Amino acid sequence: MSYDDEIQSVLNNKNTRDVEMAREYCDEHEFYYKEHTCEPMWKDNGDLDIYIVKIHDSTKAKQEFVTKRNKKMKHKPKQYKKK
Repeated sequence: MSYDDEIQSVLNNKNTRDVEMAREYCDEHEFYYKEHTCEPMWKDNGDLDIYIVKIHDSTKAKQEFVTKRNKKMKHKPKQYKKK
């Protein structure tokens, strides 16, 4: 697969790197939007369908949700720095 093909291809949850990239996108979104959480949703065939963004009432409520989700999924969010 060429670089251009890779850029054009749809993310698929059968590819571990695609799953990582979808999660990294959500981690970055959550970093910049402090009361949002983001979850990738996958179609039955494994292709990325949409990202579900939920807006929480407070950053505390968001953090409680994220802590539970990350523990369940054994996920450690990538650390970002504000530009």
